[in-house]
Amino acid sequence: MRDRSAALEIRGELHDGYGIVHVNGEFGADRRLGARLKDVIAELDLPEPPRLVLDLGGVVSWDALAIGAILSTAKRVLSAGGAFMIAAVPDDLLAYCQQARLPFGFHETVEAAVDGLRAT
Repeated sequence: MRDRSAALEIRGELHDGYGIVHVNGEFGADRRLGARLKDVIAELDLPEPPRLVLDLGGVVSWDALAIGAILSTAKRVLSAGGAFMIAAVPDDLLAYCQQARLPFGFHETVEAAVDGLRAT
């Protein structure tokens, strides 16, 4: 069972032509969540157009603020002509996203999401 009291950690990795942002812990309950994601992505200095994978494999809980942060991140990347993929989404969050018909590429693993980026 996952630790339900895990503090949120967001970290980014720059790779050749794309970035990966890893989210671990409680993804939500923070009004600055969108800004925190934006700051981590800005530190990556992604090439233009940006290509980004959001890895949610370490998320133990989420709320509406997390959905808003995902949407604002996707909007920034896509409005710049980039590609945005989401990887390793917890089952309950994936079910919510699918029910809400969020138009993103969802992948089981980070590797599959990177392959999706490469195919775009």
